[in-house]
Amino acid sequence: MNINIILATVFFLFFLSQGAMATGIIKGTVTDKEKNIPLIGASVIIADSKIGTATDNEGEFVIKNITPGKYQLIISMMGFKSRIIDIKISDNEILELNVSLHTAILQLSNITITGQAKRNLLETPQIESVGLELSTSIVTQQEIQRQGAKTVIDALNFVPGALIETRGRKVKQFFSVRGQTYPYPEYSINGVWQREFFEMAYFFPSFDIEQIEVIRSSAALLTGINGMAGVVNIIPREYNSPETSFMLEYGTFNTYQANISHGAKINNVSYSAAISINHTNGPDSMHAKENMASINTSIKWTPNKKFTLNYYLFHNEGDRELRLAEPPASKRFLTELGSYDPIRSTLSNLKINYKFSKNSSTEFLIYYTERNPIYIDEDDSTHQITRFDENDWEWGLNLIHSQRLSLKNTLRFGGLYNHWTAPNGKRFYYGKRNDLETISFVAVDEHDFGALKLDAGLRWSQTFINEYGGFGIDGSGKGFANVEPIIDTWQEPIIQSNIGASYSFANLFLLNFNTTAGQIKPLPGSLDTNFIEPKNETRIKLDLGIQKIWVSLGQLSITGFYVQQKDAIVLSGKTYDSPERYMELYLNRDQNQYGLEAEAKSTKLWNTLEIFLNTTIMNAFAEQEGTMKTNNELPQIISSGGIYYQKSHLNLSILSKYVSNFESTRFAAPGLPPQPLGDYTTIDASMAWNLYGKNFSTRFYLEIKNITNKHYSTVVGYPDFGRTFTIGIKQTIK
Repeated sequence: MNINIILATVFFLFFLSQGAMATGIIKGTVTDKEKNIPLIGASVIIADSKIGTATDNEGEFVIKNITPGKYQLIISMMGFKSRIIDIKISDNEILELNVSLHTAILQLSNITITGQAKRNLLETPQIESVGLELSTSIVTQQEIQRQGAKTVIDALNFVPGALIETRGRKVKQFFSVRGQTYPYPEYSINGVWQREFFEMAYFFPSFDIEQIEVIRSSAALLTGINGMAGVVNIIPREYNSPETSFMLEYGTFNTYQANISHGAKINNVSYSAAISINHTNGPDSMHAKENMASINTSIKWTPNKKFTLNYYLFHNEGDRELRLAEPPASKRFLTELGSYDPIRSTLSNLKINYKFSKNSSTEFLIYYTERNPIYIDEDDSTHQITRFDENDWEWGLNLIHSQRLSLKNTLRFGGLYNHWTAPNGKRFYYGKRNDLETISFVAVDEHDFGALKLDAGLRWSQTFINEYGGFGIDGSGKGFANVEPIIDTWQEPIIQSNIGASYSFANLFLLNFNTTAGQIKPLPGSLDTNFIEPKNETRIKLDLGIQKIWVSLGQLSITGFYVQQKDAIVLSGKTYDSPERYMELYLNRDQNQYGLEAEAKSTKLWNTLEIFLNTTIMNAFAEQEGTMKTNNELPQIISSGGIYYQKSHLNLSILSKYVSNFESTRFAAPGLPPQPLGDYTTIDASMAWNLYGKNFSTRFYLEIKNITNKHYSTVVGYPDFGRTFTIGIKQTIK
C-alpha cells in the first residue's frame, strides 16, 4: 500500500478521534458594573493558553471547543479592574457567565482614562468619526481644578494648539485651535449646539462641569451645523452619590468667587444644582469691573434600560465694563467707555434617548436659549448715555437615529432645525432685525471590523432668511438705516463630507485617519472691503495620527494635519469707523497650513507625580498679491506642559505655556504696520493642603498666575494684567 495513503489514513483517524472527544463551551456577557451597560472589546482569555476572544457590540462572548477540566478565566479591559474567575468545564457543558468589571481610573495628565463602552453608537449616537479620536482632547473636572480654571475659556488654555485671544471688546475672549478662526470653534452643551455662545463662554463657570470635549480638527459632522472649525462640547457634572461642596476664593484686583453645589442619585434619578458668583474690579483706571452670578441645575432620569431623559438649565446675570485699550491701539479704544449692564442669559435643553431594540435607538434634543445684554455707550467727553438692546434668542430640534444593520455595520442619520432671532441686530451689526431658520440633514455609515473601524458621512444644511439686515451699506453710518433687508430668501446650501478610519492593536496602539471637505459661510453681519457679504470658503482637511500607550508609564500621541482653504474668510486689516458704529472688514483669500501635534502624558509615577507636555508646530501660508507667502498672523509654535505632585495631604501644580511670535493690525491705530504679538512664556503654580475625614474633605489652596509678570498680548492694545494671586478654600461633604 502506498505510504502516503497510510499516513493520510492515520492522520484522518487521529483528527476524527479528536473531534469525537467531548468538549465544552463558555459564553456570557461582560458589563460595566457602575453603568450597567455592555463593554465592547473586553478581552476574555483562558490563563496559560492562547485560547480567548473579545466581546462583541453587545458585550457578549463565546469560546468553543474547550477540553473538559479546571481553568482560570481572565477578563480584562483598559480602564477597568481585571477579574480572574475559576471555572470547571465538563463534557458537552455550556457554561454561561455574566461578569461585571469595576472602573479602574488611569490618571493621565490632561485626560483621565476610565472604563467606557467603546463607541457604543446606540448609547451615544452623536459621537464623531472614529478617525478623530487623536484629534479630540478631554479636559476633566480634576484637570480644571488643578489648573485653577474658573471659566470654560480658562479650562481650554492647555489644550494642544490652543490660543486664547483676550481683548476688551464686546466679545471679551475667543478660543481657537490650530489657527482656525473666522469662524472660531463652535460650542455645544451636552451635545446641544449653540449658535451664539461666544459671549457666554468666558462667563460660564467651570466648577460644575464633568468634562469638556474639544474636537481640534475641522471635521465635526454630528454636532451643530458648522464643525469645520472645531467644536467645544461642555458636559455638565452628573452625580452618582450624595455630595455637597462649598468654595470661596479671594485674589488680586479685589477678585472674589464663591460656589455652592449639590447633587445626588436617588433610585433611577440623578440631579444637581449649583450657584456661583464672581466679582473683580480689574486694574485701576482700566475700566474692567465685572460682576456675574449664575445658577444651573440638571436632572437625569433612567426608568429602564431603554429610556434616558436629561434636562439642563443654566442662567446667569451680571454686568461688565469693556476694558480700555493701551497704545498702539486705535485712539477710539483708548477712551471709549462701553459696558454691558445687565447681561442676562438663559439656556435650557432636553435630551431623550430611547433604545427600541438591541439594534436601534433614537436620540432627540430640544433646546431654547435667550441672551439679553444691554450695551451702554458713554460719550467720553459729554458722558451722555446711549443704550442698545442686543437681545437674541434661538430654539431648535435635533434628532439622530442609530440603526445597526449588522454586527459590523451601523448607520446613523438625522436632522437639525434651528431658528435664531435678533430683533435689533447684535454687536457691530446692531440696528437691523435678523431672523434666520436653518435646517440640516446628516448620515454617517460606520463599519466595525474589530481592530479596524471605518466610517463615512455627509451633511447638508441650508438657511432660510426671513429677514436679515446685517450686511450691505452705502458708505455712511446712516446707510445702515436705509439699506433694504433681505427677506424670504433661501441661501445656497452648504455640504460637508467626512471619511475616517481607526486601527487599534491590543488597546495599546492606535492609528487614526480623517479627511473632510466642505464649505463655510461668513459670520452673520460680515462685510468685505466692498461692503458686501464675503464669499463662502471651501475647506479641505486631512488628519493622520498615531498613539502608543504604556500601561505603567503613559501615552504618546503624534498627529499631523493639513488644511487647504479656498476663499478663506479673514480680516482685511481695514475698518469702517463712524460715530454710529465701528466695523472690521473682511476679505477672501486662499490659505493653507500644515502642522504636527505631539502630546505626551504620564500615569502617576511613583504614586506621586504626573507630567504632561504638548507641542503644536504649524507652517501657514496666505495669498498676497497673487502669490502664496508665509502667513505671519498665526504663531508657528504653541507648547504647554505641566507637573502635578501629590503626596499625602499636599498637592503641587506647575504649568507653563509658550506661544511664538505672530502679528496683527486688528484694533491697531490707522496707518500702523502689523504689530508684534505673542512670543511669551507663562508659568502658573498652585499649592493645596487637603484634610480628609470620614465623610468630608477640606482643601486650602494658593494659586499664582503668570509668575514672571509678563505683560504679553494676543490682541493689539490689550496686554495681560500680569501676575495675580488667589487664595481659596473648598469643603466637600459626602
